[in-house]
Amino acid sequence: MLETKNVHKMNSFYTGRGVTIAVIDSGINQYHSHVQGVKDGIQIRVNRERYIEYHHDFRDRLGHGTAVAAAIKGIAKDADLIGVKIFDDKLAAYPSVLAEAIEWSIENNVQIIHLSLGLDQDYEMIRTACKAACEKNIAIVSAIDRSRGIIYPGVYPGVFAVQAGEVKRDEWAIDHNNTFIACGFPRELKGNAQLYNMHGHSFAAAHFTAHLALIFEENPTWTSRELWEHVYSSINHNF
Repeated sequence: MLETKNVHKMNSFYTGRGVTIAVIDSGINQYHSHVQGVKDGIQIRVNRERYIEYHHDFRDRLGHGTAVAAAIKGIAKDADLIGVKIFDDKLAAYPSVLAEAIEWSIENNVQIIHLSLGLDQDYEMIRTACKAACEKNIAIVSAIDRSRGIIYPGVYPGVFAVQAGEVKRDEWAIDHNNTFIACGFPRELKGNAQLYNMHGHSFAAAHFTAHLALIFEENPTWTSRELWEHVYSSINHNF
């Protein structure tokens, strides 16, 4: 069990209305009943000539991006999602594609960039892209798995690093490494089916992204820096 500090509840009064989230993943099935539409979508990939190209087919063939999107919408039901597809037949992509996806998201004026993914290596191009997003007042949420050394881009300055822990779906906390903790299960399924459903750090990050969307709806003029300071001040309150 992770040692957590100051468990907080999400504000259920808000729904994420007016907040746009780029979900960089395997695409999104916008017709899924837990998603019910997206604002936009794009696929970014490397072609046979090894050049990065864009494609409008962002359909999800793996299901991971759709499950992540559903977890976000389960809390921030009125948030606008943009599916940025970088995974196709497996959960792997070139670092240059991830950097390009972050840069594309910046150019398309999102409030949050969501990354239910992580790397075990530090890539300058991804570090630079994350820095550019922070400078544009865009919040970045990244899943992290310290036990496996998958810590990038979560450890970059200004990035919210999140992993799964023993908190309820409507709660979040922080551990002794200043990593945010959230529930690691996706949208609930009936009966024993939930036990066999996907779960893990990806969905913890999704729940935390939804929480940030609620804060942004409540405080639409805030910069990402103000959001960061608010979250950390609430953690350190009464310490």
